[in-house]
Amino acid sequence: MAELLTPGVSHGYKWRPIEDISGEPERDRELEALCDVWRKQRETFSQEQSIARFNKELAREWAIETGAIEGIYAISRGTTQTLIERGIDARYIPDGTANRPSDLVAGIIQAHAEVLEGLFAFIKSERNLSTSYIKELHAALLKHQDTTTARDQFGNAVEIRIERGAYKLQPNSPTCEDGSLHEYCPPEHVAAEMDRLIELHALHQNLGVQPVVQAAWLHHAFTQIHPFQDGNGRVARSIATLVLLKAGFFPLIVDRDDRRYIDSLEAADAGDLGAVIRFFSTLQKKHLTKAIGLAVDVKPASNVDDAVRLTSNMLVNLGRVIPKEWLAAKHNANQLRNLAQGRMNHIFGLLQEQLSSVDKAFVFSVGPPARPPIDALRTVARTLQYDPDLNKYHNSVQLTLEAPSPAQTAKTAAKIIISFHGVGASYRGVLAVSSFFQDGKAEPVPLSDDIFRVSYEESFSELQKRFAPWTESCLVKGIGLWRRTLL
Repeated sequence: MAELLTPGVSHGYKWRPIEDISGEPERDRELEALCDVWRKQRETFSQEQSIARFNKELAREWAIETGAIEGIYAISRGTTQTLIERGIDARYIPDGTANRPSDLVAGIIQAHAEVLEGLFAFIKSERNLSTSYIKELHAALLKHQDTTTARDQFGNAVEIRIERGAYKLQPNSPTCEDGSLHEYCPPEHVAAEMDRLIELHALHQNLGVQPVVQAAWLHHAFTQIHPFQDGNGRVARSIATLVLLKAGFFPLIVDRDDRRYIDSLEAADAGDLGAVIRFFSTLQKKHLTKAIGLAVDVKPASNVDDAVRLTSNMLVNLGRVIPKEWLAAKHNANQLRNLAQGRMNHIFGLLQEQLSSVDKAFVFSVGPPARPPIDALRTVARTLQYDPDLNKYHNSVQLTLEAPSPAQTAKTAAKIIISFHGVGASYRGVLAVSSFFQDGKAEPVPLSDDIFRVSYEESFSELQKRFAPWTESCLVKGIGLWRRTLL
C-alpha cells in the first residue's frame, strides 16, 4: 500500500540521502568455504537433471514469495509447494487456496518468473545496472497491476493509478504502528538519488566489494529511496538477486513469514548494514548446503579421466566409498564436539556448586544422549529449513537439567543438545551442527537462527574461531529458556 504524506504527523524515521558503505564488513568465512566446496563440486553435476531441477524450483519459489511477502496475493503453503514442484499454472491453484482469482495470481507469479529469467539474460549481455533497466524491471514486475491503495491526508483509503516504469509523483511514506511516519525519499529528489545509487554500485563493483555486501547495500539503499509509487520491495529483491546471480550465488528468496527480513532492514535504517548482510548470507548458505548435498546423476564420460571421476562420485553418493573430504570434516566435527562438551562441563560445574550443593533435588549431567534425538532434530530442521541425515554421521552432546517443579510435587527434566550430523541427500564435504532446548516432552526450541556448518575447506582454527561464539550464544539462550521453566 502506498501512502500520501500527512502534514503534522511525527517522523519515526526521517529520510536522508543514501550513504556509501562505511568500514570493511567482516568476511563470512563459512559462506566463503561453502562457495569453495560448491565450485569444486558443481562440475560433477548433470545440468540436465539434479541441479537444473533445483534451480528451476528455486526460481519458482522466488517468483511466488516476492509477491506473497508484499501481500499482492495470499496463497496457501500447500499450493505454493505444488507450484514450486510442478510449475506455475492456474490449474494448480484450487478455489479457496488464494485470495484472488487463480488466473490473475498465476499471471502475476508468471510475470515475476519472467523477470528472473530476464535477470539471467541481462547478466549474459554484460550490461551494467542503470536507472533505465530498473524502470524496465518495475514495469515488468507490475505487468498485471494497474492501481495501488493509498491513504489521503484524512486517512481515507483511495485507489491511485500506477505508472509502470515511472518514478513516483507523490510521497509514499508509510505510517508506523505508533502513528509516526517512516519517511522515504521525497519525489523531487528521487531522480538524483537513483543516479547516486547507480554511481555507488558501480564503484563497489570496481573495488571488488564482496557480492553479498554489494547486494545488501543496494537493496537497503533502494528501499530508502522507494522511487516508485508501489512495487519497490519486488524491485529491491530483483536488483539484489541480479548482483548475487552475477557472482554465482542463488536468487534472494525471502519467505513471507521471515521476520528477520524486516528486522534487518530496520537495523540498517539505524546504521547497522551488517544485519542485512548477515541475513542475506544466511539465505545463501541454506541454498548452498542443499545444492552441495544433491545426489549426482550418472552421465556419459568423454574420456578415461571422466570415467574414473564419475565412478568415484557415484560410489561416494551411494555411500560405498568414504571421500577424504568427509574424513577431514568428520575429524573437525569430532574436535568441535569435544569443545562443546568442555563448555557444557563448565556449566555443569557451576550448577553443581551453586545449586546441587544447596539442594540435592537439582540434578545435572553431561554426556551423549541415551538415544539419537531423531524426532527432535527433524522438528528443529523444519524450522531452520535444512535436511538432516544421521545415517552418515552423528555425534551429540547433551546437558541434562533436572529440577523440582515450582509446586514441589515432581521433578521436571530439561535438556540442551548440540548435535553434529550429516546434511542433504549425499555427502559433499559439509556437516551440520544444530542446537536445541527441550523441556520434557514439549516441542524442541532451536537455540540459533541457522545451523553451524563444518566444511572441509576450513581449517580447525578457523572453525574454532566461529564455533566458540556460536556455542556460547546457544548455551546462554538454552539456560535462559530453562530458567523460565523454574518460575
